[in-house]
Amino acid sequence: MAASAFPSSRAVPAAIAGINITPLVDVMLVLLVIFMVTMPIRSEVLALDIPQVGPPQPPTPRPEPVRLDVLADGGVMLDGVRLELAALPAELRAQHAQAPTATVSLHSSEAAEYRVFALALAAARAAGYREIAIRR
Repeated sequence: MAASAFPSSRAVPAAIAGINITPLVDVMLVLLVIFMVTMPIRSEVLALDIPQVGPPQPPTPRPEPVRLDVLADGGVMLDGVRLELAALPAELRAQHAQAPTATVSLHSSEAAEYRVFALALAAARAAGYREIAIRR
């Protein structure tokens, strides 16, 4: 028979499987007190220069688009006036100087040559127009 140093009437206590959160609560309370004490000390006034807003400006009206037609016979029309292809860049530059924010509306007939269309498009880009609407 085996002998035991402990009396047999006492049970062995079971291990506790929980986490002791008391130190965690203590640390959190100390941090809370520290922040409550230091925040009024750290608050300071910031000097900001905020720009003032004036009354809204009315939008500037956009100029009428410049209509450029490429015809089936190889000619071009600028705002309803027939031009030679060689005179087109000078006319487009003159109109761009008058209204630099205008849009070019490039119309082409189905029977027009691609070469004439490409030259008209290149002339509009060379004149300084950045907004070109291509229509069929």
